[in-house]
Amino acid sequence: MVSSLIYYKDTYEFFDKHFQEIEDIRCQLESDGIEVNIPQCSDLKNFYAWLSFEQRAYEIYNDLEMDGR
Repeated sequence: MVSSLIYYKDTYEFFDKHFQEIEDIRCQLESDGIEVNIPQCSDLKNFYAWLSFEQRAYEIYNDLEMDGR
C-alpha cells in the first residue's frame, strides 16, 4: 500500500525531508496526552517516519468520517 516507505533508505529520506512536520506531529501527540512508546532497539528515523504517516492517515480518515455524517 505504501510503496514509498518500504526500505530504510526510503523512510530515512522521508524523515529527513519532512523532519519539521514529523516533529510537529510528535509534539501535538504529546500535548494531547498521547504517550509515544518507542520500541526498544528501534530505528528512530524509521519509527518516526511511520508514526507520522500513520497519524496523518488517521487524521484524514477522521476528517472524511466527519464530512460524511
